[in-house]
Amino acid sequence: MAGCVAESATDMDRLQHPVERTRPTPFSTSARHAVHVQLGAVGITLETGLRALRRQYQALYNSCFVERPSEDALHVRVRRMPISMTHRRRYEVSANGHTQFTPTHFNSVLPHVEWAVSWELPRALPQFLQLHASVMEVQGAGVIFPGAAGVGKSTLTVGLIARGWRYLCDEFALLHSGSLDLHPYPRAICIKEPSFPVLRELGVPILREFCFSKGSKGAVTLLSPRSLRADAVAGVCPPRFVIFPQYTPGVEPSITPISRGEAAFALHEVCFNLLHCNRLAVDILAEAIRGANCFRLTAGNIHKTCDLLQSVIERGESPCV
Repeated sequence: MAGCVAESATDMDRLQHPVERTRPTPFSTSARHAVHVQLGAVGITLETGLRALRRQYQALYNSCFVERPSEDALHVRVRRMPISMTHRRRYEVSANGHTQFTPTHFNSVLPHVEWAVSWELPRALPQFLQLHASVMEVQGAGVIFPGAAGVGKSTLTVGLIARGWRYLCDEFALLHSGSLDLHPYPRAICIKEPSFPVLRELGVPILREFCFSKGSKGAVTLLSPRSLRADAVAGVCPPRFVIFPQYTPGVEPSITPISRGEAAFALHEVCFNLLHCNRLAVDILAEAIRGANCFRLTAGNIHKTCDLLQSVIERGESPCV
C-alpha cells in the first residue's frame, strides 16, 4: 500500500527548507494556454503550450475549473526545451518561477506537474501548518493519517473512499493556524504500480490514459477522487483522530492507542513548513489535537484494515492522555 510524492529524508528536508534549485524563470499567463483550477484551499494555474498536457490536466480535474485564479494560486508553467546534444527532448516544469523538474519523456510530465506543486506548496500557503499525511472525513470527524511514503496512506485512502469516507488529500494535511480546522486539497491520488493489484481488488479501474512514468519512482496512476465516488470530496472539518499507519504485507491488522503527547511529537517530525508557517508548529499541534484520539495502525489486507478503522471510529475510542 504505497504512497506518493516525498520519498525520502532528503525530500522531507527539501520541503521543510525549500531552496531555489535554479534561477527563477519569469511567468506570464497566456489566457489561450492557461488552465485554472481550484482544489479546495489550493488554486493552481497551469500555463503550457502543450495542448496534449492541457487535455490531460482538464480530464483529471474536469469538475474543478474556475474562470479566474485565486490571488494566492500557484503558477505552474511547462515548456518544451530546445533539443540538446544529450537529450533529444526535455520539458521544463516550474512552479511560481522556480524550475523544479526537467523530465525527458512526455509521459512523465503530468506527474511532475503534480510534484512541482507539492514542492512549492509549503512556502505558498503560510496560513496552514502542512503535514505529510493523507486526510479523510467520516461522520463529520477529520482523520489524519501521517507518515512518509511507503506506509500505505494513498492506497488506504482509496479503500476508505470505497467505504463511504470522504477525501481531503492523500499527501497534505492543511491545518489552519487560526481555526485549527482541516481544509481540503483534493488533488489526484497517486498510486504506484506495486499497489495496482489492490486497486483491482477494490474494483477501481486503472485507466491507460491516467498511467504515467514518474521517472525514478516508476509507474504510477493518477486517480481523481470524484471518479471513485461523485460525493467523495469533503469540506472543512475539525481533526478528531490521528492514526499513524504502517503497511506490513500478510499481517492481521491491529491498532494501538497512543498518548496525544507522543502523537504531537511524531506530527512535528512530518511537518513540511516548520519555517514557513505564520505560527509556531508546536503551538498549533498542541491545540489541534487536544481533543483528538490518537493511534498507531498496523495495516494488512485492505478490507480487514478498513473494517478495523470503521469499528474504531464508530466506538470513538479514547487514547491515553
